[in-house]
Amino acid sequence: MEHSENRASQSCGACKKQKRKCDKLLPECGRCLRTSRTCDYDDTPKPPPTAADLENLQERLMDLENRLKGVSEAGSSSDTVCTSSPGTLATESSIPSREPNSFPSALFLDIDCYKWSHMQLPRPDAIIPMGNSILETSRLYFDTIHQWIPIISKKRLELGISLEDGRPEVALLFLAMKLNSYPPPAGDKFDPIYSAAKNFMVTLEASGAVSLIYLQAMTLMAVYEYSHSIYPAAWMTVGSCARLAELLGISPGRDSMNIMSPITTWTELEEKRRLWWAIYVLDRIISLGSRRRFCLPEPVDTDFLPADDDAWNSGDVAGVVHYPITTPFSIPVSPFSRLCQSALLISRAAVCRRDSQTELTHRIAAVLSLTEDLNNFNSILAEEMAPSSLNGYLRLLVPRCLTWSALFQLLDNYCCPEKISDEPGYTLSADIKGQVELAAQVQATLVVRSISDQAHEITANLMNIISHMPSHDQLGILSPFLLDALYCAMVTFQWIFRESGDEQAKARLTDIEVGMGRLSERWKLAGEYVALGEIYRKVGNT
Repeated sequence: MEHSENRASQSCGACKKQKRKCDKLLPECGRCLRTSRTCDYDDTPKPPPTAADLENLQERLMDLENRLKGVSEAGSSSDTVCTSSPGTLATESSIPSREPNSFPSALFLDIDCYKWSHMQLPRPDAIIPMGNSILETSRLYFDTIHQWIPIISKKRLELGISLEDGRPEVALLFLAMKLNSYPPPAGDKFDPIYSAAKNFMVTLEASGAVSLIYLQAMTLMAVYEYSHSIYPAAWMTVGSCARLAELLGISPGRDSMNIMSPITTWTELEEKRRLWWAIYVLDRIISLGSRRRFCLPEPVDTDFLPADDDAWNSGDVAGVVHYPITTPFSIPVSPFSRLCQSALLISRAAVCRRDSQTELTHRIAAVLSLTEDLNNFNSILAEEMAPSSLNGYLRLLVPRCLTWSALFQLLDNYCCPEKISDEPGYTLSADIKGQVELAAQVQATLVVRSISDQAHEITANLMNIISHMPSHDQLGILSPFLLDALYCAMVTFQWIFRESGDEQAKARLTDIEVGMGRLSERWKLAGEYVALGEIYRKVGNT
């Protein structure tokens, strides 16, 4: 017979909820152990966080960073950071502290069994007390990175709701926020904290960490890897984000496993919607240069764009208006929704570019029709940027640059008089272009030159903005999502100069290269683009 000290005084919460008999064994009852559910005997409400809790958290996060840095600098491939017992944030170990098979494999092997038996995801071991003042440790993040990729609810952080469970994923989330908030070490390929944080992320994955916070951290890790041109990691991480988003069931308008707790507030629902859209945007952006196929499927026409940014940040449900993705561009929406609209246009441009089955005349008509849509969207964004504050200007600049990226992707092949590679848009070298093709070539060349000139003007504006920034850390408000369009403009001016000797094109190329060099101090991706431009220059001169 079990001793009384090994039994709880009452049934666990899961058995109470299902009205099932509980054996009250500690630390987990037999039924929860068999079904891999979270077994919790404590139904009493948690006391509100105190200033001491916050101070304790700050110390633990600092200790974690020091441990991570030490692991990275030691160069040991066998040591990773994993979850630990309550009262500590993390310790160094070669294996996860939880049994690998404690995660309910039925979630992947037999979803019907998972639902029928009411299995639940296990709770990681570490306990991290959170406080309402946590924004003090992430103020720079919300002042910069959050402006162009708002996926973490500022209001829920202020209230301590989203982090109240104190899971070890919280540490990873704050590390990812910090990685993106500050410039990387000069001259180093990798930030040592980044290298160790990746190990921490893998360890949490092996420990069965499946949560919204973990996906937010992984998404910010993908942003960091893309922004500093860390490949193939960036490509792989975006794909993992897409997979985890499907697993968590946050994809809009689709059947989901519903493995997360029920949503209780609109702010939480919107946070999940924004996270999915952020992954969608990343998935499209990271495929611009490689032209590879996307991981996330397209949303359906009835799916919503993100709601108003300011209303979500403040938790103002009275100011919320939802717009479907089919909303005309002429209807004003928030900057993050504009970013999502630009990503949808990138998808349309990719489909047009790959189309080699449609009859030539119809294909060109589709390209020109999409070109008109993109130009109209570009004009609308330019009009909205003109009266905006500096913050609004920069937030709208991101979707505008991605619109240029879509135009470059769509029209690049149509600018060339002859076929250079086997892709739609080119004609065979031995063939003569017809009138429809010639008209498309002229239109494509004019549009590409026009948006390159606009990119040059924007670069000059950015350099002026940078010169007036009070702190180097504030450069993070300039999104790395701008860089593909600026690079395409560089390549265009280099092509024009090489073909015609246009000195204005050469001067504008130099201006953008200087601007990209300045941006490379914050985002290493800009430096990679400058290096690629130099390769084009050398090849063109041989």
